[in-house]
Amino acid sequence: MARIAILWIVSLGALLATGSPAAQAARPPFPVALNVTAAAGSGGNQLTATARSLPGAGCVLEVKGRGISMRPAPKRAGRTGVVVWSWPATGIASDAPWRFTVTCTSGRSWSQRWLEVEPGFPSAAALDPAGALAPSTPGAACDEQGLCFAAEQFPAGQCTWYAAGRRPDLLGVLAGNAGSWLAAARGRVPEGWFPVVGALAVWLPHHAGAGADGHVAYVAAVSPDGNILVDDSNWAPTPSSPRLEVHEHWVPAIAPSGFIYGGPAGSGP
Repeated sequence: MARIAILWIVSLGALLATGSPAAQAARPPFPVALNVTAAAGSGGNQLTATARSLPGAGCVLEVKGRGISMRPAPKRAGRTGVVVWSWPATGIASDAPWRFTVTCTSGRSWSQRWLEVEPGFPSAAALDPAGALAPSTPGAACDEQGLCFAAEQFPAGQCTWYAAGRRPDLLGVLAGNAGSWLAAARGRVPEGWFPVVGALAVWLPHHAGAGADGHVAYVAAVSPDGNILVDDSNWAPTPSSPRLEVHEHWVPAIAPSGFIYGGPAGSGP
């Protein structure tokens, strides 16, 4: 679901100030790998960037995005060639991906890799919404972040569990996998194709990155530029992020297959 674009940069290793092609061939480019993980939790958000290069290589990380520009202290790879930067991150994800660029230098050779990813972090409203329960409440169903809703028919941490927790008025209408929710709502509660704050955004199975069971999210905001901010669970903001966490991220308003508004059938959104 995340808007993730991993782009390879042609390695720039073996660049010499001067030298013949034969000398350059003797210094082949060395590989550089980069991975970014985002851990979201009620105790704070954490970003971790991990680079893998040559042992002893000096590596520099740059992070740029809308409203963010940072360059953590350079680090030197150890015997395993791994360099790790980790820092707390505040606020929700930008409505544009962040670019992480790592440049590693070894002797007179250097290589670079970058990737773009939107780190999904929940807002306070997403982690503690109206209707949430204390973990000590009898019958509460809680996820790994300590977010709890009343016991229901959906497994804690799944997208359906979170969506039903945000919209308990729809519990009598919706059941099963998220991909079946639009069909279940049809004729029973209002649904359609226009995003509205408070609606549920539903992805049919295998549509726009959804899995075989589909996906569902709560619409937290609608921007005038055609994007919607959604709160959901079981969505990975980065390839290595835990799925069974609540996230908040921007998606195009046309990405979902449809929206469920709720209320009596025949009423508008």
